[in-house]
Amino acid sequence: MGRLRVLACAALTGLMAVGTAHAEDADLAPKLRAALVRVHATSQVYETAAPWKLGQPFERSGRGVVVGPGQILCRAATVANQRMIEIELANSARRYPGTLTHVDRDTGLAIVGYDDEHLKGTLVPLPLGNPITLDDACDIYQLGRDNLVERYDARVLRASADTSGLELLVKTNCSDGGDGQAAVKDGAFVGLVIGTFGSRQQGTILAIETIRQYLEDVGSEAYRGRPGAGFWTHQLLRQDLRTYYGLAENQHGLGVSRVVPGRTGDGVLKDGDALLAIDGYDLDDEGKFVHEVHGRLGSGYLLGGRRLAGDVVKARVLRDGVELDVAFPLVGQPARDQRVPDAWEMERPQFMVVGGLVLLELTSGSGISRSDGGVLLRRFRERAHWDPPTKRRRLIYLDRVLQDVVTKGFEDFYQQPIRTINGIEILDFQSVPRALETPEGAFHVFRFDGLVSDIAIPAAELDAINARVAEKYKVTRLRYLHGDPE
Repeated sequence: MGRLRVLACAALTGLMAVGTAHAEDADLAPKLRAALVRVHATSQVYETAAPWKLGQPFERSGRGVVVGPGQILCRAATVANQRMIEIELANSARRYPGTLTHVDRDTGLAIVGYDDEHLKGTLVPLPLGNPITLDDACDIYQLGRDNLVERYDARVLRASADTSGLELLVKTNCSDGGDGQAAVKDGAFVGLVIGTFGSRQQGTILAIETIRQYLEDVGSEAYRGRPGAGFWTHQLLRQDLRTYYGLAENQHGLGVSRVVPGRTGDGVLKDGDALLAIDGYDLDDEGKFVHEVHGRLGSGYLLGGRRLAGDVVKARVLRDGVELDVAFPLVGQPARDQRVPDAWEMERPQFMVVGGLVLLELTSGSGISRSDGGVLLRRFRERAHWDPPTKRRRLIYLDRVLQDVVTKGFEDFYQQPIRTINGIEILDFQSVPRALETPEGAFHVFRFDGLVSDIAIPAAELDAINARVAEKYKVTRLRYLHGDPE
């Protein structure tokens, strides 16, 4: 009997695992059970080597926090490429259907919605709290084993910020992290865990300032998102660079080395300007400023991390020895305007199979090898956000060659950027079928960047090659371009 009594006490202690060290936890516990969930996403991605078919489904799991009626905030990585979303509640093993209502890769956040009446009557939003800062204590809560609420201690060590938002490094006794646990202070939600805790028991939370801005943006009439890349800058830590930009001893900031046409700062900033201050915050020679709450942060936070596309920033620049006050809008880069689009959600990738040649569009998710052609693809992808706009809106490349008697000998053509087809410059995928309408004599001729060798496919045999390749390699469709029937 004594042993059973001990076990029963231990079980009750486990159920009271929500921070017995705090007097207010007795009231907080039911609120947390109504606001913390698990999010399970069954995902599928199209195979890189065979973009006409989906790979095997797999499941990702993470945590989420109810932040509004029918709104669960979670990490975007949890629901990437989702086909089905399920929600689990505290003290329960049952799963309920959810839907992805919004995702933002820049902030790494997503909103999962739900229509189930039981969830509507059970889940209650956790209120948003005030910012926490250096040395502040908070608690990290999660649904742990058997979906019981668990509490861990945390304390803020330092802040960091860039164009994606504000993050806080915390010291904690939580060993399980990185998938959307809630940071809570004074009964309110103050951050989302985004960084895995290692042996040093340190982790990263996305601060409430960034979360609040994201939720307000989602709730607005038109989602604006983060600004895109704008201008190149130099740190002015070396005296020769300070001299080049004309800075006096008491002047500090960043050197503007190039302004990208059509992007943030274009028409206002000039190559050779020194950026001294943004929105009243003076910059140092490393490009950082002193935030009134979080200390020294990077200037990227002023230009994107705390701003939305379309916002106007004010700046002070040094130009030809004269300090000037200027203002410019922060320019967004919607996916349709990106030279290398994100390939993250369930949109079917564009591709064509032409005479055994597998043609793909370069995306942020393309797997690039270390081949000669891969070097060119990687360079284009790395510089796509910064290079001036050109006629070439997207890069189409030959991923590989499916072998046929006609294409024998082309095995070494692997991940090569296509420059022209039949003498017509390839600017995006829509230009490929147009180029194939007019062969060069009896052949379709493919020419590549960085190669002197071409590939020539007999035009009269193209349909027969396609049929053989489709049968041999089980190619269920030879093309998908945006606008084609699913």
